Amino acid sequence: MRSPETAFDLRAALSDELRAAITELDACAQDASALHRCRVHVKRARALARVGRVCAPGLSTVFNDTARGVMRTIGHARETSALAEAAHKIGGRARGKTAAALKTLAQGLEAEPGAAALNIEGARVGLKDLLALAQVWPEASARQIKRGGERIIRRARRAYKIAQAEADAACRHAWRKCEKERLFAATLLNGAWPAPRRRKAGERLAELLGRERDATLLLERVAAAPGLAGEGKASQRAAKALRDARQRLARRADALGAQLHTGGA
Repeated sequence: MRSPETAFDLRAALSDELRAAITELDACAQDASALHRCRVHVKRARALARVGRVCAPGLSTVFNDTARGVMRTIGHARETSALAEAAHKIGGRARGKTAAALKTLAQGLEAEPGAAALNIEGARVGLKDLLALAQVWPEASARQIKRGGERIIRRARRAYKIAQAEADAACRHAWRKCEKERLFAATLLNGAWPAPRRRKAGERLAELLGRERDATLLLERVAAAPGLAGEGKASQRAAKALRDARQRLARRADALGAQLHTGGA
């Protein structure tokens, strides 16, 4: 049984993630992948803040709202890049005219304004605000950390059940976010996580749900702007390939989700 003296240092962990996010943001101009790493650090910090809600509910709400604003600020540039990459990957499984349509779609997305639209200074201000909030977080006891972790587990399990019952894009996306949150929290808390971590299964599930989400967003892009995939029936071919990919990924995610939550992760 863990003693109170060995409680997870939530304040330090939050601060470390946000400092790392600021470092990656500053590297965006020289390293295109730095923006992705910045977003990951912010998501990890949000997961920690969710754990810390037990000892600071008001502060957690303010933190989450501020982090959501930061993610919106840096989100578009990264999303467009990720969708182009996803279109290339799905196209790699296709042949002939379908592969060509998906390649055209990917190239069209790559040509969209991305990094140029990124408000780096606005994002930096938001990250510094988050760091200031992290540094005044009250110390959390081992029991509070345990309760916070259990709350995240319940949220992920509830989101999984809703996604199975409803199966619409919004519910699937909500499940994905909860699984990412569970994965980040379990990884960061390490020995303080109150259940089997099942890290590899969690990573694989988050990957599958992320790829499913990308396919959904690509379908929306094609529906809104069919010309992105090319002329003639190119948009129809691309849409069919994307729907097939989404269904395949959803089946695999559902099966893995059942295993993960049955195991009490």
